[in-house]
Amino acid sequence: MDIKSRNISYSSGVKLLAIIIVWLGFLGTIGGCLFLLQNHGIASLSSYTETYSFQSNFSRLLYNTVEYHVALKSEDNIKDSAEDPQTEAENLQRLHRIENRFPTMVNFVYYVQNTETGETWTNINSETTDPIQFIQKQPAAAFFNGWTSDSSIPITENVADMLAGGPIEIYAAVAEPLQPGDVFYDDYMDYTQAQSDTNLASILTILSFFLMAAAFIYLIYVAGRREADGEIVPALIDRMYSDVHTILVFIAAFLSLLMVGSLSFNTSADLPILIAIAVILSLDIFIGLSYVLSMARQIKTGQIITNTLIYKVIAGTNAFMRLAFQGKVFKIWILLFLLGYALINGLLFMVCREVYYGHVNGLYVLSILILLGFDAGMLYLTAKSLAALAKIMEAAKQISAGNLDYPLDSSLMPVSFASFAEDISSLQGGLKHAVDIALKGERMKTDLITNVSHDLKTPLTSIVNYVDLLQKENLENETAAEYVNILEEKAYRMKQLIEDLVEASKASSGNLAAAGEKVNLQELIMQACGEYAEKIQQAQLDLHVQNTDEAVVIWADGKHMWRIAENLLSNVIKYSMPHSRVYIDIASDNGYGSFTIKNMSAFPLNISPEQLTERFVRGDESRSTDGSGLGLSIAQSLTGLQGGEFQLEIDGDLFKVTVALPLWAEE
Repeated sequence: MDIKSRNISYSSGVKLLAIIIVWLGFLGTIGGCLFLLQNHGIASLSSYTETYSFQSNFSRLLYNTVEYHVALKSEDNIKDSAEDPQTEAENLQRLHRIENRFPTMVNFVYYVQNTETGETWTNINSETTDPIQFIQKQPAAAFFNGWTSDSSIPITENVADMLAGGPIEIYAAVAEPLQPGDVFYDDYMDYTQAQSDTNLASILTILSFFLMAAAFIYLIYVAGRREADGEIVPALIDRMYSDVHTILVFIAAFLSLLMVGSLSFNTSADLPILIAIAVILSLDIFIGLSYVLSMARQIKTGQIITNTLIYKVIAGTNAFMRLAFQGKVFKIWILLFLLGYALINGLLFMVCREVYYGHVNGLYVLSILILLGFDAGMLYLTAKSLAALAKIMEAAKQISAGNLDYPLDSSLMPVSFASFAEDISSLQGGLKHAVDIALKGERMKTDLITNVSHDLKTPLTSIVNYVDLLQKENLENETAAEYVNILEEKAYRMKQLIEDLVEASKASSGNLAAAGEKVNLQELIMQACGEYAEKIQQAQLDLHVQNTDEAVVIWADGKHMWRIAENLLSNVIKYSMPHSRVYIDIASDNGYGSFTIKNMSAFPLNISPEQLTERFVRGDESRSTDGSGLGLSIAQSLTGLQGGEFQLEIDGDLFKVTVALPLWAEE
């Protein structure tokens, strides 16, 4: 059940749901933030009386009240005090407008008093309520007279000017609780609704943000995976270069900002405008989310840097430069490089000349500095390359002198000679490895010759001497005499084995000298076959020798060639199938004289030709024969010592060996 739930959490359906949550959460967060930004003034106020609308309406009505009762008063007062007909008409119009406005003042209350005459004006029922006390109890109230003022609401200076030095006192307030019917009540209801909407928008914004963040983190975590601990599977969009992808995303974001900015966005905007903005933002979130998830997958796979166009260009340029300096591409690039340098240098010089004759001193100095900087840079690169070449030449000199441990660090070399330095280092390492192997082999061969000769010859000499003493005794017991003969035979075989081993070691280590002389290959083979004729007949083999019409004369050491022929014929006698044929072909071709021996093995040859020429390796895996496993190894070493070629071939049970030596050249 746990495994199933983990697989579900990585399913495409859950990922799609997370993408939808990110999308809706983003729209909710952006929309909520824009709404809060639009209504930030209302959200920061503690009461309706702090709103601009309330203070503006209160100040306007207070001014109207003072103007009406202090300045205008009545039509007769206006006509008596008017200076000209136009002013009179304007004041009368103003008086009537204020008189029409008074009935709409449902919640605005005032009390105006002339302290000299005792005359009062108010819209409060003074029979049931003390107007002054009633006004002073209200949260938003104001008091003015000709000298002082007490108001929690900012009032225009015109009110103070009209009351300055006069006997008029005015008390004004907005009565609470508010009653429907005027602008104060309507604004209060709007304020209350806005406060409620702001609180709801804050909650929705926070909730949308956290849902979006949670879904986004989930998508980052499962990006590229189809199951828990599974391999990262790249998407099709990941093939796009990371830097190109980044630039395209920024361009899309910039265009989106331009389009959104061109739209007239506010809370009362038309529905089509809001839909258009939502579509633009949705496209933005999908583009941005696709980009972020692509970067997450590439970070997980370690390709965020290598999958950039800049990296590919640099790597491609570096690879081309390496190929160029390795000689794997045509060398015309060198001419192009020199022509490019000359062209850039010439253009910079022409710019300096034109600027100089144009008497633009600042640009002239700048152009000179650019020219000198370019040449200095090229000089630095050239000097660095030459210094690297000098190090490589010194390393080659040291290596040729036998100093195989001379240090040569190609990582600090410029690209022009880095490949050359790596080749020298590889050659140095190969030579050092080959020398180490050769020295180790020489030591092993020397130790083998010394140790085996000493450790085996000493006890063998004693055995031979005691066997000889026993044979001189008059042994009446026939069984004991037979045992002594067997000891003599085995001792002789062991002695022969030691001699073969010593000879094989000397031959393979090059400690044997080869005295080249004129050798008739046909006579040599025929003589060897004659000496081994009896043994061949005892082994029940049928020998066939194929000669050439012309004599085959080779350059070889006669003793070594005789030993090669002996070893190969002994190998035939020991390992050939009885009642089978043995073929010996003598030929000359391509400057070599050769003889080839072919026989049918009595034992399965489940071994490669290379293994057969190793020491102590025999075709008879049961080791029931009396072979030492050194015959072929000695024959191969002696052939190589004379500059010849030794080749073995195995085809099923067919064994074929060819020995080729250079032909004798008459002077």
